Amino acid sequence: FFLSRREGPGVSGGGVMVPPPSREDMVAQAWVTGFTNIAMLPVTIQAFSYGKHYEGIMGMMAMVTSALYHTCQSLDITFLTLNEGRWHHMDNVFAILSLMAMSIGFAQLPLHSVWRELFHAASVGVAVCAQLAYPWDVRFTIGPLVFSVVFTILAVALRWKHLRFNRQAGMIAMVSFVCAVVCFVQGLDDQKDRMRLWHGGWHIFVSVFSGFSLRAQRGPAKDVEPSDVFDKSD
Repeated sequence: FFLSRREGPGVSGGGVMVPPPSREDMVAQAWVTGFTNIAMLPVTIQAFSYGKHYEGIMGMMAMVTSALYHTCQSLDITFLTLNEGRWHHMDNVFAILSLMAMSIGFAQLPLHSVWRELFHAASVGVAVCAQLAYPWDVRFTIGPLVFSVVFTILAVALRWKHLRFNRQAGMIAMVSFVCAVVCFVQGLDDQKDRMRLWHGGWHIFVSVFSGFSLRAQRGPAKDVEPSDVFDKSD
């Protein structure tokens, strides 16, 4: 029930990667693509320590579903009767939600702000609907992210005088993000990266980006006090 050999083709969309021929290479690939997701664990703990429970949960779910997706894909198995395609679908949803949450974090909305809660609720609705409608259409992956970036820009513009960033952490986050994008793009061609080393690098660098983004958003000393245009108590 928990683990079984997959029967029939996967449902990954856009072509299913054929695992390397040898058992040893399959296991190595599973370690590279599955275990590298553990880099997100310290980030989820960090989010909880900052009181950002939503971000912590989204990061945890992205980490777990990604690890299961890549393990099932590499070893050609199912887990809980779900094949790599199903886990891939869930991974996409939580990865999108995690990035959307990381984006709006730069607006430093107060933790108990109504606007923060509304944005996260809307994010779940937009991401889930987009992925259920067209899960393998890149436009429905980018669309929710564009929505979050636009909202973030507007929120930052309105809150600018209240924002305080940790610039050193922000610079490290930017460099890590560039490295993550390079790894992701380079890893798109499975035939040239059979061990999926580039994709493993994506997992590591996007985790580093997330961790330092949280630090940058926290500001030089502590979270911004909830006294701005997004706080209903004003």
